[in-house]
Amino acid sequence: MKIALLGYGKMGKAIEKLALDAGYQVVCRSGSQTMSGRLDEADVAIEFSTPEAAPANLKM
Repeated sequence: MKIALLGYGKMGKAIEKLALDAGYQVVCRSGSQTMSGRLDEADVAIEFSTPEAAPANLKM
């Protein structure tokens, strides 16, 4: 499974470690100031940003 992490703070980094340990691939990481990867390549997005940022994150 290909995962996008929207909100790459402590929780996003913890989920990334668990996902990688389980054999999943993280294809997109989005923090408050940076983004790497492509959201459209993900099978699933996990949102850990602020409620105000969530709508804009999904439009990436």
